[in-house]
Amino acid sequence: MDEILRERHLRYRMRAALGYEPNLYQPKTFNEKLGWRILHDRNPLLALTTDKINVRRYVADRAGSDVLIPLLGTWSHTEDIEWEKLPKRFVLKGSHGWNMNLLVHDRTLLDIPAVVAQASAWLRCNHYKTAGEWAYRDLVPRLLAEEMLLDADGGIPADLKFYVFRGRVRLLRVHTGRHGDHRANSYDEQLEPLALRQLCEPDPHYVLPPEAHDALRLAERIGAEFDFARVDLYCVGGRVWFGEITHYDGNACAPFRPASFDRMMGDYWTLSSSRHGASSTAIVSP
Repeated sequence: MDEILRERHLRYRMRAALGYEPNLYQPKTFNEKLGWRILHDRNPLLALTTDKINVRRYVADRAGSDVLIPLLGTWSHTEDIEWEKLPKRFVLKGSHGWNMNLLVHDRTLLDIPAVVAQASAWLRCNHYKTAGEWAYRDLVPRLLAEEMLLDADGGIPADLKFYVFRGRVRLLRVHTGRHGDHRANSYDEQLEPLALRQLCEPDPHYVLPPEAHDALRLAERIGAEFDFARVDLYCVGGRVWFGEITHYDGNACAPFRPASFDRMMGDYWTLSSSRHGASSTAIVSP
């Protein structure tokens, strides 16, 4: 797909999802600036930190290796995985994409052929071809396994997604029940609740963990080198753990309720200059 068709396809998806015609030449809203990034930003750090294996060194250099979830192995081919050497519980991931996660609660009950088929499909996938997100274009397809984090109730912990603009958190979205009753709560930079919605309704009973302020400061350290980055963290066992860095939140197609928040978030984001390969005429700061 050439660049003109990519832009047309992105505009169509954004218009259908957001309900307005996106301006990708003079972007103002958060989603418009995400769209601009998809089309123009070629900062090599985007690709480096999108790779779920390579990002570990990046995070360790800035925040210490103790925030990294223990790594159990990495593989380029499914036939290289020695399943019997993995622990009872683990998470299998694709290093080069999103929605490539398998939660294994009991390895002894695993349907190995089915998992191999699924993981092989991941290895054949290139998200640049389907979503147009440049950072995925040249990533080497690999698999990794990490220890499974569990909360105090033995469930999958809440996912704290910090929206960091040039080293400052402006929004926190906390996702719970992602594999069942999926909810999402929103908080401002002071960790005060916000009446904000995207795709999921909030959980009125959710309470932020005591480590949330530590997590916020950690997210700001990890995201300091980007004009915008979403830094995902977990609070488990009294500690803060790194999840991933995301540079294309919602593929520029996640509306806000109220819609005015789209522009508010856009005002926090001053796009980088053309030094990463974008046209200097395609960018205007708010």
